[in-house]
Amino acid sequence: MKAVDLLLTAATFIAFVLAVYLFSSDPVLSGSVNWAEDRAPEGKASAKPADIKQNTGAVSSLPVPISAPAQGLAINYPPATQWKYIVIHNSGTRQGNAKMFDTYHRNEKGMKDGLAYHFVIGNGKKSKDGGIEVGKRWDRQIAGAHCYDSRMNCESVGICLVGDFNESKPTARQMESLLKLIADLQTQYRIPKANILLHKEVDKRQTDCPGRKFPANKIR
Repeated sequence: MKAVDLLLTAATFIAFVLAVYLFSSDPVLSGSVNWAEDRAPEGKASAKPADIKQNTGAVSSLPVPISAPAQGLAINYPPATQWKYIVIHNSGTRQGNAKMFDTYHRNEKGMKDGLAYHFVIGNGKKSKDGGIEVGKRWDRQIAGAHCYDSRMNCESVGICLVGDFNESKPTARQMESLLKLIADLQTQYRIPKANILLHKEVDKRQTDCPGRKFPANKIR
């Protein structure tokens, strides 16, 4: 009996340690999401010049009209003058999708416009691998809330890839979709290569997003 009791105690302990690890290491599971880009308060991060209209809305889950996309992506590219930069992020989680991040940003971070980014690219875990989700901030052409710098939020398109790229690299499909989306945005808004930035290049002191293992050379 003592041997059985010891085995049961050991099994219980191992299960406890595993549960603690899972719930503390993946923000999507723990509810304490640590996305570097959503630390800034909504009021500051969403400061907008007069020519950028404000609106609210959840995440768009349906394809939007095609407007002469450079790479054939079913994404609407409205005529605009404010988009001068592209800023790339990682979610800092192993899994997730635009709806999950939208819910967190609304309910936990108090962002009235929801999802901090304009686009989310899935990794196959709770999202389609390489799938591009369009947020309402893009549909409504309003500023993001993905940087500390309010000017950059007004002038940059925020793209978030699901994943923690301090632990692993983006999937091949994620990178393929990212490159296509960047090419479209560059073509539509004449964004130069020098203005394609990693989040850590914008908010240098606050974050290492999109992570050490993100292959920046592939977009440069």
